[in-house]
Amino acid sequence: MGFKLSAVLLLVIAGMGGAFKLYYDKSEAEKEAMATQLQQAMNNQELLESTISTQNTRIEEQLQKQQESQARITQLSTASSEAQEEITELRGKFAKHDLNMLSMTKPELLEKMINRGTARVGDDLERISDPHQFDEDDTTDTPATE
Repeated sequence: MGFKLSAVLLLVIAGMGGAFKLYYDKSEAEKEAMATQLQQAMNNQELLESTISTQNTRIEEQLQKQQESQARITQLSTASSEAQEEITELRGKFAKHDLNMLSMTKPELLEKMINRGTARVGDDLERISDPHQFDEDDTTDTPATE
């Protein structure tokens, strides 16, 4: 009976050794799978962090561009309102000075104004088209001899 008991105990020990081997192999495979998953998770985290960083940079750039655009819009709006005020002022002046009515009631006055304006334009044109306007005047340094 001792031999049978030893054989049964040997079989139980061999079975337990085989079961331990299976358990060990399964545990090692799970550790490798977990290590692979951990590495994949770390890679994904790095990718996400770099993507978030890039997107944050783009958002900051867009916000800055938006602020610049708002400033420019405000500036253009102010310039537009100033131009509108000038237009309104000029329309008021032209409405006040109706040249048709003035030419019918006082043609001599209108003729004088036009003649004076034409003379001024002619003088200005003559002055700016003078071919000698940029010549140096040497008559002040040396006496004129004839």
